[in-house]
Amino acid sequence: MQNNLIPMARPGVDPAVTMVYATVTGRVEKWVFLSTADASVSRALRADGCLVEPECGDTVLVCGGGATTPVAYVLAVLARAEAKTASLILPGGVALCTDQGNLSVDACKVELNASHSVALHAPAIEMAGLTGDMKFHRLTSSVREVQARFGIVNTVAQEVTSAIGRLVQKTRDSFRWTENVDETRAGRMRLQVEERLHVTAKHATVLAEGQVKIDGEKIDLG
Repeated sequence: MQNNLIPMARPGVDPAVTMVYATVTGRVEKWVFLSTADASVSRALRADGCLVEPECGDTVLVCGGGATTPVAYVLAVLARAEAKTASLILPGGVALCTDQGNLSVDACKVELNASHSVALHAPAIEMAGLTGDMKFHRLTSSVREVQARFGIVNTVAQEVTSAIGRLVQKTRDSFRWTENVDETRAGRMRLQVEERLHVTAKHATVLAEGQVKIDGEKIDLG
């Protein structure tokens, strides 16, 4: 039987590699400047395994570069100078930032995928964006009071049913087209027009069980 094992060389041990404690004194781009007791390391890069972003005043664990790897790396943040703030840096330019109990997510795109449900509970929820898109097979909402402002509204519905206790509408111009039947039923109805009322129909019928009254300065029939 053919042997498919590939021999691999064992990596050597660099005795010059050291682990030291350091204090962050500053940052320039990707470099972290450090202060150590023996002045062995002056600057380092944040290692990919160090997810917490080092800030000025933090105590960090640094792996000093050896002969094969001259660059030093910050392996971990041991103590924060500002305990209430931190930034968790993930690969791909994603960051989770905390500040005084607040959490912010910085990412190009955020997706939430749940097999059952997603719930949001908060005394106040704010959403802002340039465009928005919502798609539901069925939507149920319960709102005690709504205040809304719209520029242009376009709606298309197969059927609309509403039950309203009181309806007040105020418009500058109103136009309505009904292809088939337009029926209004009311206990009492009052129509008040300031200037002119014009009614055009192919056939018109007015039926009243009681009195029909027409009053005007001039009445033309026929």
